[in-house]
Order: sequence, then C-alpha cells, then structure tokens
Amino acid sequence: MQLNNLLILSALFFSIISSTKSCYNNNHQTKYKINKNLGNAVVKMTENESPPSKKAKISSNNSADGATFFSPPKSIDGATILNQSSCCEPSPQSKIGSSEGGEDIKAMLLREANYDISDPNNTSKRKNYMSWDDYFMAISFLSAQRSKDPEDQIGACIVDQSNRIVGIGYNGFPRDCPDDCLPWASSKEDESRSVLHTKNPFLCHAEVNAILNKISPDVNDSKIYVLKFPNNECAKMIIQAGIVEVVYGENQDNCDSTRASRIMFQMAGVKTRQHKFSNPVEPLDFSSVKDTSSEVEKATTAPTVSNQLNSNNPSDRYKDLLKREANYDPSIDKIRKRAGYLSWDDYFTAVAYLTARRSKDPNTQVGAAIVDANNCIIGVGYNGFPRNCSDDHLPWARKADSELHKKYPYVVHAEVNAILNKGSKDVKGSRLYVALFPCNECAKVIIQAGIKEVIYLNDIYHDTDTCKASRIMFEMSGVETRMHIPSKRFIDII
Repeated sequence: MQLNNLLILSALFFSIISSTKSCYNNNHQTKYKINKNLGNAVVKMTENESPPSKKAKISSNNSADGATFFSPPKSIDGATILNQSSCCEPSPQSKIGSSEGGEDIKAMLLREANYDISDPNNTSKRKNYMSWDDYFMAISFLSAQRSKDPEDQIGACIVDQSNRIVGIGYNGFPRDCPDDCLPWASSKEDESRSVLHTKNPFLCHAEVNAILNKISPDVNDSKIYVLKFPNNECAKMIIQAGIVEVVYGENQDNCDSTRASRIMFQMAGVKTRQHKFSNPVEPLDFSSVKDTSSEVEKATTAPTVSNQLNSNNPSDRYKDLLKREANYDPSIDKIRKRAGYLSWDDYFTAVAYLTARRSKDPNTQVGAAIVDANNCIIGVGYNGFPRNCSDDHLPWARKADSELHKKYPYVVHAEVNAILNKGSKDVKGSRLYVALFPCNECAKVIIQAGIKEVIYLNDIYHDTDTCKASRIMFEMSGVETRMHIPSKRFIDII
C-alpha cells in the first residue's frame, strides 16, 4: 500500500516538473518573439521606472522628407505593456505612421482637434520647397562665393546621415595666410611662371577645408556635395576621412588626376553621382529688407589675424620671406584676389535665407544659421512641424475658427530647430543669423542655449508683445542684437 502511494506521489511530482518546464519554455519563446518583433527596442518597465528615453521603431514608413516614423510601444500611465497581443496586432500608434491612406491619423485628429484632414478647403503645405539634394548642392554653390580665387570658386558641404551639415569649405589659402600676399595666378594661364609664383602650392581645396572645418567628431559615413568632381589629392582626403558618397555638380577634365580619383573611389567603395538641380534655383532676394530702426547697429566684427595683417600691409611684412624662399614680389603681381566675394555677414545671412526654402509653410518661410567663433556653421534650421509629424496632415492655416485648426500650436520655429539640429557639443558663445527678429519663445531658448548675438534682417513685428518680451530678456541676459542689411540686393546661387 505504501509502495503504491509512493509511486503515485512520484508520478505526480514529475508531472508537475514537466508542466512547469513546458510553461517556462512557452513563455520564454513568447518573450523572445515579442522582443524580436519590436527590434529589441521595447523596455519592460515597472510603475516606479521612468518612460523610455527613445521611442521604439515600430513603423518603417517614410515621410515626404525620407524621415522614418517612430511610434512608442503601447503604454498606460508611462508603463509599457509587454504582451503578445501588442506585437501580433498593430497598435494605434503604429497605424498612425502607416501608409495605407492614413485613416487612423484622420480619426485621431477628428477626436482630438475636430479637424478633418480630407476637407478640400484645408490649407496645404508648400509644394515647391527645395529637396535635400538641391539644398545641399545650393549651399556648396553659395559657399563658393566666399572664395577669393579669381579663376575658380569651389564650395563643398558635408552632410551626415541625419541630414545635418557637419562641414563647409571653399577653396582658398590656409588660415592666417594673407589673401593679399600669396600669388593668385594659375599655371594654366602662364606656363612660364615659376610654380612658386602660382597659387598651386598654397591653395587648400574646398573638399579639404570642409573636412578640416568639421564640427562633429568625425565625418564617417557622411556625404560630400561639391561643385566639381574631386581631384586625386581631395579624393585621398575624402576616402581617409570615411566619407562614403560624393555628389558633384560638374565633371572635371578627363585628366590623370580625375582618373586616379575614380580608381581610388571605386577601390574604396565610395559612391559617386552627378547632381542636376530638379528646379531652377532663383536668386536670393533681399530687396524687401529695409532699415526699420534709426538705431541700427552697423556690422562690427572683431578683427581677425588676417584682417590685422592686411591693415599692416602684409606685402611689406612678408616681402623678405617671399623674396628669400620664392623670389616673388607680391607688390608687382597684377593678378590679385577676386573682388566681390561675400562678406561673412552676407554669407551667413544668405545661408539662413537659402535654408528657408526647405520650409513647407505656404505662408512664411524662415531660416536660421548658428555660427561659432571660428566662423563655422554649427546648426541650421527652418520653420516646420516636429520630427515625424506629417506635413500632409497637420494644419497649415493661419486663420481658422479653432486654434487647433491653425499651424501655430504645432510649428517649431527656425531658431529652435537650428539649436536642436546643432552638430557640435553646444552653441555657447555663438551667434545666430535669422530672417525675423525672434519671438519670446525662441528668445528663451536662445538665451538658455548660450547664444550671445542675434543678427536679424527684418523686425516687422517690432511692436508686438512677443517681440517686446524678447528685447527685455535679451537685454537682461546680455544677448546682443543687431539688424544686418546685405550689401547685395540679389545673390545668385548658380
């Protein structure tokens, strides 16, 4: 009898163990499937934990700008619910980012804002905004106008994987080497000239300057936009810097240098492609910029080393050096640096104006550019909706019966976007160029970010409370403001 009871108890015990093991395996497999389905991005949380800092990538559909939509996992009161149903069935958030007609966006906007995205009377986004490729190539063309080279003006622009500009350059002499002192002649024009009497040994190419002027730790996996196909010296720098794509405007002559570049690019796996503008690039028009204040500060910049050398006549200062090393007298050379190049203020203002052409706002396009003490652009931005908020679904109207049917609750201003899109560690001590005098909301962000100077072109809202509040805060915090009127009414891009 006791033996039978013992056998029964043993069988029951092994049955329980087997059932527990099976249950564990099933749960383990279920959890593995859940985590695999969410790309290992869902973090299981307790009520005491904070929400995840990054949203889980659930939908891979793209917006018009090629930006990926991100949706958070289903949650209640900030706690992520991790169960099988939330993975097997698309959550409402993930449906919002779907491309099957956007029905869930429509339902959500009707519920929250009583806004019908299918209403034909809605204000649509601007259609003729610049594509990324056109914009970055236009930045390269614009940057070329800073060059003093009387023969060729070349600009280059490096862009990271997030479409942030991380480096800009143009062809010119090395830092602190006076433009009025070194020779600008080309060996192509006069083959009888000594090499040391031409620009060739001294000139830094645009691509090299863009790489060396980078504002990020590196330029790995980035793209470079340049006006002409790079020569072999630039190709070596591009490859060694880790740039993976070259987008160029014009082909160079089919010389040995160009052939060497193609050989190295192909061996290194660097993609190359020629870019043609999809639409004509209109000149930047500053004709509407008017001096609206009797106390406009004139553009004053601290003299750089180069400016100081110019004021002390660098030709005389370095005459002995150039005579000794190159047998060259700059005072008698008829070929001088190019006149009419853009000043720094004009250039940065033009970059802000050009950046505004990326905006989808059908009424007002504003751009901004942030510049550090080395005259490197460390952030650009334009007015638009927040990242991953559809330009085709949120309202663009200026006037409507409901505030939620207007653009104002949703639009991020150019100044804020420029700060948030910075490619450097911070923007402390920098200056900001923007088309309109900043509103009070932007002023708060500008001050808190550590920007020390604001240069604007228009102050059309001068008497509004928002601008009055901005002036109060700027003066209290020591942020300098000044209006800049470009020296040229029109600036051609190409």
